[in-house]
Amino acid sequence: MKRDTDISQEVALIWNTANDVLRDIFQRTEYPDIIYPMVLIRRIEGVMIAKTEQLKEELESQLSKVDKKTQEQILNGKILQEIKFNNTSGKTLAIIADEGESSIKNNFIAYLNGYTDNIKIIIDRSGIRSHINKLTEEKILYTLIKDFSEIDLSPEKVSNIKMGYVFEELVRKFSEANNAEAGEHYTPREVIDLMTHMLNMDEKAIKDGQLVTIYDPACGSGGMLSAAKEFVEEKINPNAKVVLYGQEVNDKTWAVAQADLLLKGETAYITKGDTLYEDGAAGEQFDFMLSNPPYGKSWKKIQKKVLANSNGRFDVGQPRSSDGQLLFTLHMISKMKPAELGGSAVAIVHNGSPLFSGDAGSGESEIRRYILENDWLETIVALPTELFYNTGIATYIWLIRNNKPKHRKGKIQLINAVDFWKPMKRSLGNKRRRIDETQINEIIQIHKTFDTGPYSKIFELEDFAFRKVFLDLEETDENGNPITEEKEVTVAQNKLNDTLLIKTADEKKRLAELKDKKGKEGEFTFNLNPESELATKHKTADTSITIRKALDGNKLGLKASINVPKIVKDTEYIPWKDDKEAFLKKEVEKKWQITKEEKGYEIPFTRHFYVYQPLRQAIEVVYEIGLLEKENTLLMNELGINL
Repeated sequence: MKRDTDISQEVALIWNTANDVLRDIFQRTEYPDIIYPMVLIRRIEGVMIAKTEQLKEELESQLSKVDKKTQEQILNGKILQEIKFNNTSGKTLAIIADEGESSIKNNFIAYLNGYTDNIKIIIDRSGIRSHINKLTEEKILYTLIKDFSEIDLSPEKVSNIKMGYVFEELVRKFSEANNAEAGEHYTPREVIDLMTHMLNMDEKAIKDGQLVTIYDPACGSGGMLSAAKEFVEEKINPNAKVVLYGQEVNDKTWAVAQADLLLKGETAYITKGDTLYEDGAAGEQFDFMLSNPPYGKSWKKIQKKVLANSNGRFDVGQPRSSDGQLLFTLHMISKMKPAELGGSAVAIVHNGSPLFSGDAGSGESEIRRYILENDWLETIVALPTELFYNTGIATYIWLIRNNKPKHRKGKIQLINAVDFWKPMKRSLGNKRRRIDETQINEIIQIHKTFDTGPYSKIFELEDFAFRKVFLDLEETDENGNPITEEKEVTVAQNKLNDTLLIKTADEKKRLAELKDKKGKEGEFTFNLNPESELATKHKTADTSITIRKALDGNKLGLKASINVPKIVKDTEYIPWKDDKEAFLKKEVEKKWQITKEEKGYEIPFTRHFYVYQPLRQAIEVVYEIGLLEKENTLLMNELGINL
């Protein structure tokens, strides 16, 4: 379906209003606090006015027979019935502007208070009320209201689809202007489209009237949820009953999402709060989930609250406190329906860190282990860089399913789509590249084909597993002889004879003499039995050991001096499928002993698609440098600069 998605005029009008009215009075970081709410209010008003005019025509004969007060009651009731909200103040932004500047504040407040509760909570969360006094004192409230009353955001002029794009573009522009951190705002529409396709919704037969639940735990302005619903209705079954669920921590973007979905008449439940410690979907399970949560963002300040309210979601492991993005993955996994009930599919955007950060036994590794050993990870797609508006770093889409088809069981597909992009005519922040519809289809086809090729690799689960082996290595000299060092060890008095195997009468006598030297120093030197517990434990073949008496009374000294092999601690990382003993024999020259081992998981994505590029000939490089120098000289001459 071809849509009119040109929003340049609407965005330009709103953006110019922000710059013209708010400049020099508010900080740029404060612009969204005022502009978002005004956009919401104008759109809400536009929907309400359009519905009022429609109903007036439909009820003309009925309304003509009653007085004005009854007309208002009938209209208000019908409006509330059809669009679930209304304003009983009798005012609009245009009416408020016409009534003049002298009463602008009181009229505006009365107008806001006239909305039904479901709209008032959106307005209150948007934060506009906290700025009314300053807007009035600076004498710009009138101008702001008048300017917005002249921006047509009615459904006839701006469709629901276009309005969603308007919200998203404003979020992007304000976030860009305010240097928002990576992963904190708007996801490009083409990435959302790719994610919805990857969820394989079309593989799940959706019948007329069937309930389909879609969830985003970091929903922002609701763009992903809306796009997912569009996909179901346009590509699968328009008669499906789609219910949207989401959660958003930011008041303003929550208000945008809530208003957008309400105005579209969609069945949606958007919770306000931090998903990690305020699970707004506790006890719920969903058919499809997709999200672009914050990444590279510390969760240290909320760590105690997160763990105290985890409800088992994060028991498998916690990532380092500097980056909590994998917590969102675990959260979404906890919302999967059992496979026997149809299962669930999850598409989530991550940066590169969740692929490999964390050693064996770490929280990150244990989370990867949990996902892989349950055979939930289906596909990872590497996206082009410079695809997002606020970051140029590498990003990846993880597809997680607990209902993988039979031919994918025990397998993981990596798709390298870093070259699937086209340059943008004009850069938008860090976004200099885009993925068009053709390229999306190519990526989806690679995914569905499920075969090895230049852009796709198929792996078994244990291809990403490894052993971290802890070793004791014996140091040797240049001739290969063991190097020893003196070591003080502890010897329990009550186990002295057993430990050292003192058996001869002479040794027993000398030991007794040492014990009898009350309050005095003394020592007892003898030949250590190589089969004794002490010799075995410390791997020594030394024949001599000295026990020294303590200086604190009758207690026999616990310090014993022996010569033991010099040991160096080391670790080796061994691919899980490799033979451990054979690997160590090949890689470790010194005599070794394994003291401990741990199983870990990492996904070295880039390594599997690395293609060696031979170095260019020196003469070729020199030639190119010469060309660049000539170009530089010509340019300087044109500018009148003499070098």
